[in-house]
Amino acid sequence: MTISATDIKMRQSQRLTDNPDGGGRMVQAEIVDGQMNNLFPDIGDEERTTGRATLRKMFVHVDTPGTDVLKDAIGVLLDPPTDPKVQVSMFATGSYSDVRSDARNRVESYITRGVESRYILLSNHFIGQQALQFYCMKDAPSPDINDNLCLFVTAVGYTPNEQYVRVKSILSRTTRTFYDDLGAFERDVVVVETVTALLYDFPGQEATRLTSIKPPTRIYETNVVEATSYHSVKRLTTDAKPGDLSVQVDSPYVTIVPTSTAETPVSDVLAGLGTISYVPSGPAGSLGLTFSTNFPAGAPVTRFLGTPMVPGSVKVLAGSVDLSDDGSGGLASVGASPWSGTVDYQAGSISLTSANAVGFASVSVTARPAGAISAQGFSDAIQVTQNNQGYNWLFQLTPLPAPGTVVVDYRALGKWIRLQDNGQGQLVGKPGQGSGSVNYATGAVVLTAGALPDLDSSVIPSWGTPVLAEARTGDVAIEPPSLHFMLGNGGVVPGSAKFTLRVSSADLPVTDNGAGGLLIGGVVRGSISYATGEVMIRPVSLPDADSQLACEYEYGQSLSGTAQPVPDGAGLVAISLPEGPVRAGSLRLDWVITVSKDPSGLVSTPQPMRVTARDDGQGNVVAVSIGGQAFSTVLGAINYNTGAINLQAGKFTVHEVSLPMYEIVTGRKDLRIIGYVRQDVAAQFSAGTLISMGWMIAGAAETTSSESLPLPPVQLLLTPTISDSIVPGSVRFTYKGRTYVDRNGGLYYNIDPISGAGIYGGTIDYAAGSVSLTQWVPGGANTVRVESLLTRIAEPGVAAVYFRAPGSPLRPGIFTLRAVVVDGEQLTATADVNGIISGPRVAGTIDWETGVAQVAFGTLVPVAGNQGAPWFDPGAVVGDQVWKPTLVLPGSIFIGAVVFRSIPLSAVVIGLESVRLPADGRVPAFKSGQTVLIHHTAKHSIASPQANQVVSFGRTRIAAVEVVDSAGVPVDSAWYSYDLQLGRLTFSDPLNLSAYQLPIVVSDRVEDRRLVVQPQITGEIEINTGLTHDYPAGEALISTALRLGEANGSLDLQARVVNLFDQAAWTNAWSDLLVGSAATGTYNDTDFPLVVTNSDTITERWAIRFTNATMFEVIGETVGVITTGSISADCAPLNPRTDRPYFTIRRQGWGTGWATNNVVRFNTIGGLAPVWMVRTTLPGAPEGVTDSTRFMVVGNISGDNA
Repeated sequence: MTISATDIKMRQSQRLTDNPDGGGRMVQAEIVDGQMNNLFPDIGDEERTTGRATLRKMFVHVDTPGTDVLKDAIGVLLDPPTDPKVQVSMFATGSYSDVRSDARNRVESYITRGVESRYILLSNHFIGQQALQFYCMKDAPSPDINDNLCLFVTAVGYTPNEQYVRVKSILSRTTRTFYDDLGAFERDVVVVETVTALLYDFPGQEATRLTSIKPPTRIYETNVVEATSYHSVKRLTTDAKPGDLSVQVDSPYVTIVPTSTAETPVSDVLAGLGTISYVPSGPAGSLGLTFSTNFPAGAPVTRFLGTPMVPGSVKVLAGSVDLSDDGSGGLASVGASPWSGTVDYQAGSISLTSANAVGFASVSVTARPAGAISAQGFSDAIQVTQNNQGYNWLFQLTPLPAPGTVVVDYRALGKWIRLQDNGQGQLVGKPGQGSGSVNYATGAVVLTAGALPDLDSSVIPSWGTPVLAEARTGDVAIEPPSLHFMLGNGGVVPGSAKFTLRVSSADLPVTDNGAGGLLIGGVVRGSISYATGEVMIRPVSLPDADSQLACEYEYGQSLSGTAQPVPDGAGLVAISLPEGPVRAGSLRLDWVITVSKDPSGLVSTPQPMRVTARDDGQGNVVAVSIGGQAFSTVLGAINYNTGAINLQAGKFTVHEVSLPMYEIVTGRKDLRIIGYVRQDVAAQFSAGTLISMGWMIAGAAETTSSESLPLPPVQLLLTPTISDSIVPGSVRFTYKGRTYVDRNGGLYYNIDPISGAGIYGGTIDYAAGSVSLTQWVPGGANTVRVESLLTRIAEPGVAAVYFRAPGSPLRPGIFTLRAVVVDGEQLTATADVNGIISGPRVAGTIDWETGVAQVAFGTLVPVAGNQGAPWFDPGAVVGDQVWKPTLVLPGSIFIGAVVFRSIPLSAVVIGLESVRLPADGRVPAFKSGQTVLIHHTAKHSIASPQANQVVSFGRTRIAAVEVVDSAGVPVDSAWYSYDLQLGRLTFSDPLNLSAYQLPIVVSDRVEDRRLVVQPQITGEIEINTGLTHDYPAGEALISTALRLGEANGSLDLQARVVNLFDQAAWTNAWSDLLVGSAATGTYNDTDFPLVVTNSDTITERWAIRFTNATMFEVIGETVGVITTGSISADCAPLNPRTDRPYFTIRRQGWGTGWATNNVVRFNTIGGLAPVWMVRTTLPGAPEGVTDSTRFMVVGNISGDNA
């Protein structure tokens, strides 16, 4: 029997309510076309005030007595409500018996729990709190406003509560110092305000050094999974013509849950992302540890190597199994293995786990030491335009990126997506978000986006760099440690000092050469400052334990003063000491010079360095230290009789000064640091600079002193020839059989590999590059082996930054920015309502919708006279002016803005839990691959129809015609006929319309059915083939089609039986696969197939369970036991909705061999499809008294459409 249009019924579900049990299975009652409140109830006053999402379940039913096929069946919303504050959408769950609570969970599954975040819950949190406190590493970004997090209690012994929270504001982020057995460590503590209060208690923990130690509650990131596809209808906002490959709507989204917006101000937020670059500080494989221990099944065993490690460098041999570090903190073997583990690069630890209990295993670990450099990352951006929009993006990063630091953000359909470099050269994200690669040697980054980036958004990479640091383990200038101490008196008479060390149970004399040098065996192995009494001795062998230093010297009166000389053009100054004559060897001078560390001329204030000089007893003034570096250069002379000094205070050469090298980024108003060089530069001495002077009077009275001092700390200068600072955590050296490592300014030795604790042994000055050991082994050879050491130059400047605000959209016109130039000057800027950022030496733009900003620092200067400047960029020329960049410190760029956020309402009030839905309450109504119907309906009002009257539609190839009277009552088709191809309707002859109210309204609809190629955030919907009709803006519509058969596993609606099999024993498990073994008996469905009909069969899983060899009961998964039967008779259980059988099992199909608890399993698919409709009411006054939406089913039957 052929399906007619009247055979396609819209039927109600069991309960048309918004109660949790609303929906359910299909009932016989129809949803009558045109009847008021046939599916949705009236909209109440409170619903208009707060907004609400109303869900109703309905069914499309092919009501025929056979199994005719409604092929390629789709359902579309044909007309939207006329009230703009009411939106209607629909979705399918695939379930024929689910209720509203199930559908709600499906909708709220838009946001689900993802990977564990880098945040660790700090202390316990309790019911009712609306502030979360967690700690993290410095390079972990703060969550954005409107970000979603999931709190989940995972620990054994605790209630497994789970709650999703949305970030309302960032209340604070501070760096705090914590303490444990290893000493001090720092973590960032973030306090966020949440949109909703906590519903449960969530236990946290106190801050720990190791990130592998987790509290009972874990904080997870969330994934946008879009578990459901939504379908709706939108009006076209621009005309569409034949041949067009796209149509335009206001937005590709439909509101699923009502929201109201509020504003959250954010201030003093760092622009961009922080990074931690793990830069190699020693040779590959130089860190090592071997141990043996028991491994309980599944229990991690942690061991410490004592020094940070390079990601990707860790190798572990557990028994005979090799495990490698994946660069992201994981340890894994190449093949199948019970072994796995994690790496904490900054703590320098590994945690190893065996899935099987191992009684005793030998493990060896090797790694490359690293220094962890924490800094604001560098950034770049490419704006997405109509010309370059695509999936693949290429960046050339300058400076070169450090492994594990590259982050790429892009925006697709209004959602920001982030991919992270895993330390192995791969960009990874959540499933479906894309992938990419990073070449650390060349800086090339390739991104393949998982979704097409939005037009007018930006693709933004951020990264850290290793090029500003240098491993110094092979520095031959590092001398053995020395003894440093102070004599009880200053003003030591040159040549009078004598010292005695006890070495190998014998006295070792040390004498003063009168020129500031101390001799051991005739070789200079130390120095003395006569003016201050500071002594340094570097013996070949160290003194014995518990020995004393014997000191004898003469001292006299020490004088001091200052001078402020004016240098000549060659940097020479003349100074006269106020009293003389001067004792030879007693002079000490201190002054500050400046050196330019930036050859580009962009930094106006050079960097200061302190110079210390002494006389050598022969009348020469010799510089002994510049900027903490050892120095030995004659800079002048002194006349001991008169006290006159001629000094080269400036214009002398300073060696090995670190100079940054910048590269012009053509046309971007940008300079990028590409590395640095060490060069000799000229010192500058400015008029008015103070020179401090100390000296003694020759022939003055002298006093003899004898002192006995305990052994002082041992000092080691790690940067003797450079002025770079040491990277904290990168120091590791072996001295006298002990290995020392640095931790937060302290030195520790005898690191316990189990706990990581060590014994305190001294201090380190990172800026000066000096180590002071208070705990050292006396006696023996005085040698040191440096195994790990990383230094870095001063913070480089940046001339442009690219970043996104911590949340979006932003309130237009409210944006501030401040930054500090490398010379210390502060810059400020603001943005106008058009997003133009301006201020002295600041220019840029910000997109209020996306929150993306591009800012350049500098100013326009005349081209004339600047063409040869190292910063000159022909691509930055504007008329007769050119952009001159200004370098600012990247860690000094702070922004302020106002972020729009949603106001939380109770799920009871609005009908859905908004926290698990997008912040703006909108979901995509158009997706790539969806079927859409572009259509336009024209209405013709016929005031007095006449027999044989022809109504021409003015267009051809009509899809459908509808004829109703003025009351909306359909006119019987006996009174007219139409020609769809020619586009005309003819009233019949004779014609009798007395039963209808005039005028008669004739509607004709044209349509094009297409596939969505790509929806754009702008509302442009790209389609696969050109249009064939005209579609006027404001009247024509585009509807996304719900493929009704997909819920049945096909594109068609038709009753059928699938997956019939027998099973030896019924286990109460509704499995579509055989459980256990097959039964001895078998039903012959080849010759005697089960009989089903579209009208009576439902979608259900059935079990025919035998109660003995011939009798059975019929069980449905959702309907339960409905009847009993025998193999000797047909079984036809009645459907109470129709009083006809659900199906018929023919008696001839039963074989023999059946036994108690045997079961025959099969599924029936009904000729029906469930549809969930959503009416979303936005807050506001209604427009009109009544409103409606139209739903239409389209399918093919016998070569025609239904």
